[in-house]
Amino acid sequence: MSHEGPAMIVPSQRLLLLAAVVALPLATAAGFVPGVAIPCIATLALWTLVVVADAIRGRARLDSITASAPSIVRFTKDVPARLPISIASQLKEPLVIRLSVSTPPGVPSASFVESTTVPAGASRVDWACTGVDRGDHSLSALHLEAPSPSGLWLVRSNRALDCNVRVYPNLRDRATAALFRRTAVVGQRMRRQVGKGREFDNLRQYVPGDGFEDIDWKATARRQFPVVKLYRVEHAQEVYAIVDSSRLSARPEILESFVNAALHLALVAETQADRFGLVTFSDRTHKFVRARNGMDHFRLCREAIYNLQASRVSPDFRDVFTTLQVNLRRRALLVFFTSLDDALLAETFEREVSILARRHLVLVNTPQPPGLKPLFTDASSADVDSLYSGLSGQMITNRLRQLSLALSNRGVRLTVVDPLRIKTQVTSEYLEVKRRQVL
Repeated sequence: MSHEGPAMIVPSQRLLLLAAVVALPLATAAGFVPGVAIPCIATLALWTLVVVADAIRGRARLDSITASAPSIVRFTKDVPARLPISIASQLKEPLVIRLSVSTPPGVPSASFVESTTVPAGASRVDWACTGVDRGDHSLSALHLEAPSPSGLWLVRSNRALDCNVRVYPNLRDRATAALFRRTAVVGQRMRRQVGKGREFDNLRQYVPGDGFEDIDWKATARRQFPVVKLYRVEHAQEVYAIVDSSRLSARPEILESFVNAALHLALVAETQADRFGLVTFSDRTHKFVRARNGMDHFRLCREAIYNLQASRVSPDFRDVFTTLQVNLRRRALLVFFTSLDDALLAETFEREVSILARRHLVLVNTPQPPGLKPLFTDASSADVDSLYSGLSGQMITNRLRQLSLALSNRGVRLTVVDPLRIKTQVTSEYLEVKRRQVL
């Protein structure tokens, strides 16, 4: 539904030209030539009535045009798109208008003003724009400009647009596109892995090197020779991405990389026939999407995370750990996306994560902090400033190394990821877990 704003009428170039050619000479003649004063004044009055009538008709002409946009429009980040605008005209003849859409900074337009011909009845205009900021964006107004019937005036008015533009994360890269190749997906689904898994596959005779814990003693007693159990990869395992949206993720591109990696992990889990779940948190747990599979569930996860924004609060790890411990009854792979370069928060994470690590497999991905470089790796840096910068990088390296060792003792794996390569690194970790069958 569109509402008309206050109309504004401005003179056109034609009106200014006629005023210079007609009105100004008549006014001059009426003032300096006494014999033609009355005819000149009458002509000016008639000309004024024509101009005013044209302005009234021009406003009525623009009032007969209504505009609207869909209540929800979905864009992909950094992908050029078009916003459909429906225009209805009650006029009997086509009308040339100029229009402009007030788009928010997160959805800039390709052009500022466009001219189009509106036919009688309903029509549609596709407004070119691009979503550059992930999340929700509201379109405020549509600006219209139309000439009056005689072209003496330009009538301008606004139409309010009740339109919400949803800009989703951009997963259009080679790493994600490879997941949808038919041959690759079929190969991943159809290959059966036999080995040390959790789902029973079959029995075979014991060979040197087999573990004693895999011996099936009942089958051994029946067959009179050692028999061991073989297992295969258990399908439909649960994988959860836990995304931190606190102040630790407020740095440029950190949260963006977390969101993209989480959705990419969901697609990879789908190709592996696993169930994927999603959790977001900051100073509390915000959303908990229970693990399922299917593309409808992926779209549900995308809806839950596309507008995730960082908050200037400290993360509450205990709250999210407790939420997971209470809601997850089955062993699952928990992939955390958080920054642990803050020493105090890293110590809290290390202390509290034990309640999860006893039951679940926990992987932690933390972005590479700025200045993370061991000391004396750059031989050309010999000045004092470079020395202090290298010393700072060495301290960060040592702290992360100690944190990684401490988490490893609790059964938690810490990986320092590059935000530009986080999709590939997280996928490799997940597939390595599947290959080793440690879940």
